[in-house]
Amino acid sequence: MSNAAARTSTITIRETNLDDVEEILHHRRQMFSDMGHPEAVLDPIVRSCRPYMQRYLADGSYRGWFAIAPDGRVAAGVGLLITPLVSGPLAPDNVNRAYLLNVYTYPEFRKRGLARALTQKAIDYCRSQEFKVLWLHASKYGRPIYESMGFEATNEMRLIID
Repeated sequence: MSNAAARTSTITIRETNLDDVEEILHHRRQMFSDMGHPEAVLDPIVRSCRPYMQRYLADGSYRGWFAIAPDGRVAAGVGLLITPLVSGPLAPDNVNRAYLLNVYTYPEFRKRGLARALTQKAIDYCRSQEFKVLWLHASKYGRPIYESMGFEATNEMRLIID
C-alpha cells in the first residue's frame, strides 16, 4: 500500500447532495481565502453562488465528492460542473464542458492525498461519461498535484475588465 493510500485508508468518499450546499460554499470561501483574496469579497462570493449551487446540485449539473473522516467530519471536497458550451476539436460531438472546481482540504487533513484522491474520483466520473477533456483553473498550491496527474497548461488567456 502506498503512503497516500495508507493515510487515506480510514477516510471514506461519498457523493455530495443538495443538503451539502453550505459545506460546498464554505469550501469555496476557504479556497479563495487561502489564495489570499480579501475578506471583503468572500461573503459576496458565497451569497451570489448559493442559488446557482442549489440549482446545479438539484439538476445534476454539479457532481461533487467529499472525503469523510472517521469521526464523520468532512475532511476535503471536490466539485465537477458540467455545462453546455460548444464543442471543439478534442470532443467534436460533445457540447458539454466538464470543469473541476471547489477543490479544498481542511488544514488538519492536508498532506494525506485527499485532494488527489478526490480529483481522481472526478476524473473517473468524466471517463465513465465519455468526456475527453477536464478543465480547471489551478492555484499555485494545486498546480503541482494537477501537473503530476497529467493536467497541462493551455493557451487560455484572460482580461480583467475595470
